[in-house]
Amino acid sequence: MKVWYRIGFGLGAAGIVLIAYLGLRQPQWVFGLISQMSPRALFYVDTQQPVIALTIDDGPYPETTDAILQILERYEVNATFFMLSDELAGHEATLQRLVAAGHELGHHMTVDESSIGLSAKEFKTKFLAADQVLSPYGPLRWFRPGMSWYNQRMLQLVEEQGYQLVLGSLFPYDTHVPSVWFAQWFVLNNLDPGDIVVLHDGPENRGERTIQLLEQLLPEIQQRGYRIVTLTELASYGQAANQLEP
Repeated sequence: MKVWYRIGFGLGAAGIVLIAYLGLRQPQWVFGLISQMSPRALFYVDTQQPVIALTIDDGPYPETTDAILQILERYEVNATFFMLSDELAGHEATLQRLVAAGHELGHHMTVDESSIGLSAKEFKTKFLAADQVLSPYGPLRWFRPGMSWYNQRMLQLVEEQGYQLVLGSLFPYDTHVPSVWFAQWFVLNNLDPGDIVVLHDGPENRGERTIQLLEQLLPEIQQRGYRIVTLTELASYGQAANQLEP
């Protein structure tokens, strides 16, 4: 998600200060520049309609996924869940309920690890294994690599398997900053039409913080006139920043 940090390291102290500012602001024009450097990855959708996509990584998790679904139902919000296939055993009913409620599944590999750190053989094996486990629950269109880093070799395999690689444009660092207040401030301070929000389920209280965050954040976003939808619905609102045709 923080692709622009690569740029800052080459610009000296002033560049690092600028990059730090952009990291807190995450304005969409930054992702416009990044998408030109990574034209086959989806960061946001170019639309003026008040609509955003909500994505949640690293589920399912026994203590929190069902509670997240209950909150989304209460606010009539649909989201895209990027699931880890090794966590599905014993939670099949949760996935069935998730899909039946209008949410969609995304591919997030087998376990929570850096995808780019895998060898070509390891990545292919784990990618296909996750696809095999997830695909019986519904159509799969979207792939998000672990830790969000990827290379051309990975991208080629992903596209060969019929997936679109998606990162996001609004990541409140919920895996790094354990503060619901900060995450809420960050999202509301940076929200733009067409954004793709990235939140997390899972251990280390991440899912519990997401529950608290959604309780506070969803009504605030809706009061601003935004609809919160799945990635597939967001893509239908306009041509994406990487020239993706919905």
